[in-house]
Amino acid sequence: MRVLITGAGGFIGGRLVRALLGAGHQVVAGCRDPRRLAARHPGAEPLAVDFSRDHDPAAWRSRLRGVDAVINTVGIIREGRGSRFDALHRAAPVALFDACVAAKVGRVVQLSALGADDSARSRYHLTKRAADRHLAGLPLHWTILRPSIVYGPGAKSSEFFRALAALPLTPLPGGGDAPLQPIHIDDLAAAVLSSLEEKAPAGRVVDLVGPRPLPLRELLDGWRRWLGLGPLRGVSVPYGVMVPAARLLGLLPGTPLSAETVAMLRRGNVADPRPMVEAFGVAPRDFSAALAESPAQTADRWHARLYLLRPLLRWSLGLLWLFTAAVSLGLYPLEESLRLAAALGLEGRWGWAALYGGALLDGALGIALLIGWRVRAVASVQIGAMVLYSALISIGLPEWWLHPFGPVTKNLPLIVATLMLMVMEER
Repeated sequence: MRVLITGAGGFIGGRLVRALLGAGHQVVAGCRDPRRLAARHPGAEPLAVDFSRDHDPAAWRSRLRGVDAVINTVGIIREGRGSRFDALHRAAPVALFDACVAAKVGRVVQLSALGADDSARSRYHLTKRAADRHLAGLPLHWTILRPSIVYGPGAKSSEFFRALAALPLTPLPGGGDAPLQPIHIDDLAAAVLSSLEEKAPAGRVVDLVGPRPLPLRELLDGWRRWLGLGPLRGVSVPYGVMVPAARLLGLLPGTPLSAETVAMLRRGNVADPRPMVEAFGVAPRDFSAALAESPAQTADRWHARLYLLRPLLRWSLGLLWLFTAAVSLGLYPLEESLRLAAALGLEGRWGWAALYGGALLDGALGIALLIGWRVRAVASVQIGAMVLYSALISIGLPEWWLHPFGPVTKNLPLIVATLMLMVMEER
């Protein structure tokens, strides 16, 4: 079977590409970066797709030639630059599904989300539900799968939960009683492959969940013990405090928290696993048993502990560069700044140009870091700037190397910290 899978560069999509190839299917892997996907999955046929723009069925017709089945796995938990719920969850899938009708695609599998039902309130769930309902009204052999939180190696949600569990004191919204029913990625993959079989039921909405609900507190305790850090040490945070805190943190780029995600957590995320077992013959594995099958490694502990420090490192470096710009623009006496420029051979117009040019560069670098724009490239420029500043000071003001406050020597650990940021930002 020739299968087009969208979102092939993501966690779920990537796992399904491997599963489909392993089952002998031909895979057309739709993603934003075909070159990177080709390196990760050499057996797949990479295809450039962009759900933020591909909202016309005509954009999909040529891509569907010779395709027997389509699996849509595209999804985001939070909106970002160029990533909007309505575009990615509704507009592009609707265009894809309509094109599938015209192309007479044999099977369509939609990876929706548990909670995208009649009681949905969040934009995440509402946009997923809109695409589900559109697909259900089309003359296609369709299956809608609604997975709970998916865990396993490489899962973004697992990374966040592990980071929370690794904290010395873990905040527990509402005491950590919110029920969750996570499903392992391999169980989800098995259900998707089964849904492509000729005998698989069609025209059904099936929830994909683990064998039993777990309160958030137990889930986090499981992750902490898996990391080898002992039992969870949690502190209850009322939802009345958690929601405004998440709303504030949601203003910062890169964080998965928002008032909407907290509301989704409070609602819970559970369902009966029996329909999944009956439809696909997949008995979901227990969360604790699945963790025991794959013990944590040193890299897992490092990642869990660095996960929340990474944005703090980026923001602190960004604020440092912004503060440096403000100091150059007047917080430090301008005549003293010009005197230092003169010691480097920059006088008159050149002194003013160096002062304000350096301040503008520092400010631009700081803002770029704070908003998370091209972090690795910006960090490279920052390292270059620190090396240049240090070299100029070494030539014109070498005595500053011996200053008791270490204004130049501090560049050395800052360069190392920036290199660490570049490594942690690598995708």
